[in-house]
Amino acid sequence: MQVLNRCVNINYQLNFPILINIKTLFVGQLSSKGVVGPGNTKTFYKMHEAYIRYTSGTEVFDFTFRFSRPDLNIDKQLNFSRKVSENVETFLSRVSSNVTKHMTTKAKKKAKKAKVAPGEEEIKVDHVKEGNIYLSKGDSKLNLDEPCTNFLTDPSELKLVVFDQKYDVKLNAPWIIKMKLPSCLLANFPVYPSEFESMYVDRGLSVFTWHKSVYDEKMKLSWKLIGEGFLYKPSAEDIGSKLKVKCLPRNDRLEGSETEVDSDTLVEAGPGECPFETRHKFTSNKLSGDSFRVTSYNLLADTYADSEYSRAVLFPYCPPYALNIDYRKLLIIKELIGYNSDIMCLQEVDKKIYDNDFLPSLSSVNFDGVFNAKRTTSEGQATLYDTKRFEMLSYKGISMADGIEKNLIFKKTWDKITNENARVRFKDRSTSVLIVTLRSRDNPKEILVVGNTHLYFHPDADHIRLLQAYFALTSCQATADEIRQQYPEHNVTVMLCGDFNSTPVDGVYEFITKNAIPETHKDWTSNSEQVVENVSISHDLALQSACGTPEYTNFTVGFADCLDYIFYETNKLEVSQVIPMPSKEELLLNQAIPSVVFPSDHIAICADLKWHSPSSSVSQ
Repeated sequence: MQVLNRCVNINYQLNFPILINIKTLFVGQLSSKGVVGPGNTKTFYKMHEAYIRYTSGTEVFDFTFRFSRPDLNIDKQLNFSRKVSENVETFLSRVSSNVTKHMTTKAKKKAKKAKVAPGEEEIKVDHVKEGNIYLSKGDSKLNLDEPCTNFLTDPSELKLVVFDQKYDVKLNAPWIIKMKLPSCLLANFPVYPSEFESMYVDRGLSVFTWHKSVYDEKMKLSWKLIGEGFLYKPSAEDIGSKLKVKCLPRNDRLEGSETEVDSDTLVEAGPGECPFETRHKFTSNKLSGDSFRVTSYNLLADTYADSEYSRAVLFPYCPPYALNIDYRKLLIIKELIGYNSDIMCLQEVDKKIYDNDFLPSLSSVNFDGVFNAKRTTSEGQATLYDTKRFEMLSYKGISMADGIEKNLIFKKTWDKITNENARVRFKDRSTSVLIVTLRSRDNPKEILVVGNTHLYFHPDADHIRLLQAYFALTSCQATADEIRQQYPEHNVTVMLCGDFNSTPVDGVYEFITKNAIPETHKDWTSNSEQVVENVSISHDLALQSACGTPEYTNFTVGFADCLDYIFYETNKLEVSQVIPMPSKEELLLNQAIPSVVFPSDHIAICADLKWHSPSSSVSQ
């Protein structure tokens, strides 16, 4: 601690002189209270550092530092957004103005409390001209006429001096904007920093620590360290406590200021063992070599679950708290992590939940992914992959209604449809297909083109689903052809996953597994006003369902059947394991699903696949 035992005359455009004895002005020490930011985060900015956030080519830069004057009870984070075109003097004058404002306010309050009589003259001091506030490099002050672009392009050895406080200026240091904890905390279910917004932060290099609230006999609060890492699973001993997570953000160059946030709620007891945890016994291992695991899962989007209609009509048997996404997402994350998959195709994924919950939590176990919204809706498909097993070569999200002209194979069939009612209904749908191309890291010559879709649900729309399945499959085939041209030495394999809203006796399943649907098929007449005539569809891929046709993949009171599939090319891949499905008794335990132990009205399907003869293999 640097102590300055002297008196300073504070003359900041006041109408009276005030003498302040500075005994505790210090450098390099943190305040215990931190700076409160969005989401009740607290950031403990270092006294000896100032931060520039700037992207080359932009017109504005941001500047932040922590100004402390204990003698005046000042401990402020000062933020500035300035144009890069202004000169050093203009920038420092703004710094001086802000510093002066805070010191003046506090000095006046202190003088009023001390009943100091006002003086007769107004004294003005220009802190920039007087040399009390300046920027320096080495032993030299920056020229006041110098443009700010100079120190922005080369901030090495740059220091800001504000009176006796010196700050090392850091360019694009790790910066946490916002951090929050989920509102529902359950014992034995993962918790993580949600709504984690940051700049220049590498989460893999950052340090996360977890703490729980502890009270002594005098009810004095303290925090006990209980874990480390981005994900933490509260134990039974944590029930009844609040949680705090601290993050020391880092990247490969710099370390930022530690930020922390407390939970708003206490850890509660979880629902006990869920049926998916029994399934996890078959997926306790991570696959390697020429094998990989695929999961497809309709998550039941919050936009469809969180409504009076859903609670009263669709799922009246499910307790309202168990329909809440804050509860369900914890079960979903635990379930997905436990499958130890390499590829996950998810449907009915809320964009906000994907960004704030699924991707951040799953990235901590090496997943990355792509989200595709269905037109203007808030939900869509997400395809995630283990970055240690696969690298993504490309992706595209295609709206079927908007992509007709670009899908040349489908367009030929589309032009044969003369029923305008059928054409309008197809184009009115928001249905899309997300296609992600992945190359195996273990077998670098093997490439997967993975389609992920969710077909239209209506009972009288078998003809629309046939056309949508044809669109999805031909889009995957077209992508595979493009990839083969780009990577002629590679083996390219097509997979199509998702919720097809079609049972095994419907035309969609027949089309995909038997290669053709004739123009006389009954599904073309599923709606009497939208009959599709003189149209047949076919494809030449050898496709089968990796999980077969389970009795149920969707189980509600109103409907229960198999709707979800992982279609794969049988001449290139083989199934080595199908993860057993929950029993009917488990599904009926709470009348139907979703329930307190099933987070969706669908059941995840999961299978282990293996290349017949990998083109090239990397030894494990």
